Amino acid sequence: MQKSVLTFFLDQNLCAVDITHVLEVVNLGTPTPIPCADPYIEGLIYSRNQGLTVINLRKKFGLAEQTIDKNTKIIVIEVTKSTEENPDQVSLYGLVADEVMDVVLIDDESLADNVKTSIPQQNIESIIRHDGKTIIMLNFKDF
Repeated sequence: MQKSVLTFFLDQNLCAVDITHVLEVVNLGTPTPIPCADPYIEGLIYSRNQGLTVINLRKKFGLAEQTIDKNTKIIVIEVTKSTEENPDQVSLYGLVADEVMDVVLIDDESLADNVKTSIPQQNIESIIRHDGKTIIMLNFKDF
């Protein structure tokens, strides 16, 4: 089965998120700090008249920090989580990416094995080979 994904770089890894979860890509501004937040939470920004939590993926995954430049973007995603109290709870997150690339059509059946990556395994949904490139589909279930 094929699906469209938004690809982006994170620590020299070509990563992706299903395009159905992506609302927009915005320039990185200065998020409003959140007291007592986890170290990987950069703060809050407002997008589409809603506050959303900005997550620094490099910090979350324990990767080396990188200087922010004009290519650094925030990918605004929508994640649906099911809880007992609210089976269709929708949360918005902003993911800091080193550089956003393209929307590509990938084939789910082209899974890759034994790929070395600097991203922790528990944060990887799957690894796919596409046009000679390795694309890491990230798992956002535990955000």
